[in-house]
Amino acid sequence: MSAMQLVQRYKSIELCSANVTEAEKIFGFSGVGPSGRELHLPVVLRSGSGSGFVLCRSVTAERGGDDPVGSGPGHEDRSVIWSSRPQS
Repeated sequence: MSAMQLVQRYKSIELCSANVTEAEKIFGFSGVGPSGRELHLPVVLRSGSGSGFVLCRSVTAERGGDDPVGSGPGHEDRSVIWSSRPQS
């Protein structure tokens, strides 16, 4: 059995595309086969409060605001600091 921890606030977070070795581990963990890998982007999160990974169709990181979920449109002043999607 594996455990999963979700965090809304990270200390000193680093968010980046996975390198080749990390991507292989993420794809293996997720069960995504070779034919589906070009549709997904493995992303690594590293921080002082915990690390992990996600497998996404696209990712956008925004700076600003107090609401980590971003529930209201135009609710807060946010700026995109990184955005990526698979190269397919």
